[in-house]
Amino acid sequence: MYRWQVSITVLILFMVGSLLNIPFSRELKRLQIEAGNTAIKLNTSILTDLWTIGISSLLLGAVLVFVGVWVTSKANLGAPLIARLFSQKPANKIISNEAILSSILLSALVALVLLGLFELQKEFYPVSHKLARPSKPFYALVSFSAGITEEIMFRLGLMSLIIAALQSIKQVQNPSNSMVWTGILIAGLFFGLIHLPLSKNFVELTPFTVGVTMVGNLITGTTFGWIYWKRGLLVAILSHVMFDLIFHVVGSPYG
Repeated sequence: MYRWQVSITVLILFMVGSLLNIPFSRELKRLQIEAGNTAIKLNTSILTDLWTIGISSLLLGAVLVFVGVWVTSKANLGAPLIARLFSQKPANKIISNEAILSSILLSALVALVLLGLFELQKEFYPVSHKLARPSKPFYALVSFSAGITEEIMFRLGLMSLIIAALQSIKQVQNPSNSMVWTGILIAGLFFGLIHLPLSKNFVELTPFTVGVTMVGNLITGTTFGWIYWKRGLLVAILSHVMFDLIFHVVGSPYG
């Protein structure tokens, strides 16, 4: 029910999230150029980035929405709260405010724990830094961008697809807990892999830094995957945004 409305809403969310990343991406390129990386080019007009990212996010978002809302509908995941916005029933009939708040607090706790582990790592295993981090306002923007786009990509898209594929292989109507956890963990591994290029901007990629990036993102990806499973896409997005705001804006893991 309300599948078309949910699809259009999630697609718009994905495009907005992608466009919010532009200031951070441009600042990162500027810092790389200042550091002497001649291979990096920065478009003189932000309008060029807006057009390029807008079109690419529209195409990618359409694929992700098709997979996450239509192809994998039997996985019983998706975006129940967004669907509820288009119905006449109140949202608290499907999820309580306490459940939403506890999910956001869980992500905040994970962020604080990981920040503490980063501080310990700095004491016992200092890592050489390559590039200065963009300032806090850029990270505040990218927190919303990553929270939206990464949850649509890795939870609504990839995780749902894995679970639906396992359902098809096993020929079952509803996914078992083991199928869901398989989807959560595999999506979490890919979530870690996609963060390696970003980490490479700030630290040398060594077995240690690769391990830290992979394990850290597997922990967060598993957390967001569980929230997506139990609470739906919108709560996973809110939880991811909260995590990034605490981890990157309040804290400075690469500082």
